Amino acid sequence: MAEIGFGIIGCGNIGPIHARSLADVHEAKLVAVSDINEAAAQALASEYGAEAYTDYQEMIAREDIQAVCLCVPSGLRAEMAEVCAAAGKHILSEKPLEISSERIDRIITATEKAGVTLGCIFQSRFAAGPQAVHEAIKAGRFGKLVLGDAYIKWYRSDEYYKSGEWRGTRKLDGGGALMNQGVHQIDLLLWFMGKAKTVYAETALLGHEGLEVEDLACAVIEFESGARGVIEGSTAIWPGHPARVEVHGTHGSAVIEEGEVRFWQFQEERAEDAGIQAALNKESELGSGAGDPLAALKYEGHRRQIEDFAQALLEGRKPRIDGSEGRRAVALIEAIYRSAESGSRVEVL
Repeated sequence: MAEIGFGIIGCGNIGPIHARSLADVHEAKLVAVSDINEAAAQALASEYGAEAYTDYQEMIAREDIQAVCLCVPSGLRAEMAEVCAAAGKHILSEKPLEISSERIDRIITATEKAGVTLGCIFQSRFAAGPQAVHEAIKAGRFGKLVLGDAYIKWYRSDEYYKSGEWRGTRKLDGGGALMNQGVHQIDLLLWFMGKAKTVYAETALLGHEGLEVEDLACAVIEFESGARGVIEGSTAIWPGHPARVEVHGTHGSAVIEEGEVRFWQFQEERAEDAGIQAALNKESELGSGAGDPLAALKYEGHRRQIEDFAQALLEGRKPRIDGSEGRRAVALIEAIYRSAESGSRVEVL
């Protein structure tokens, strides 16, 4: 079977999740890893039989690497992606793709110019619950979509923000409770409800000190379809609660918590509904980030998405989540921040 050679740039918290996922994807092979922290690079490389580098440009010079996983802080990705694209490497970036749509556009332009593929990690889309909701929307089972909501009521300690100098900064984190934590649920909300048109929002810093970004945000969304929605996000709510996305229409409603269906009911029942309803209390495939960003994180969602990305490269097609898909959530979050600063409703660009 053909394999895509991968390199990982960034061996911190999320790099090992990519490495483990790659190990279980038949179409992929982890060739090398890179990190400015030599000990971190050596440790991850030795665990998976890869080569370790402290200079990512030296790593991507290898001909046996066709793709890279960008696992560095969000605000460092545009420049690295431009270098990787120019070297002819396909790019799969962690979320968010970058800290602004302007910087994301730089990445998209660079990859299109180089003729390489760009993907963005949003592993929540690969869980069974969100996929069931998306299929039901395409089938028209909800009727007219009326309301779509995302709730991310999590807790992050002061120690969490102090664990990396980039955390909680505008330059490298790009934002707080929404840009870093809530972006997954916001992506799902847009996947379900379609493009957002306008937003009114307020943000605050209530539970932490010394951060440049919000730990609380509330927004009211108008979607292009005419439907409305609410986004509530926080990292100041102890002990943290499962992230939830709700979709409501004139003919049905569904609620997703941490990738699993928790409510599923339609005016017209179908045979598949019984199986979904029987699994309403199923343990999450994705784990929960409510109280700790890594303690319960499961790698299966990443494995599924990396598998899709590798298969897309071998088949010459787009991955299921490409650069333009990765841009949408960031554009909405940017609009939320603009609205909070101006105190008025703004358009989503």
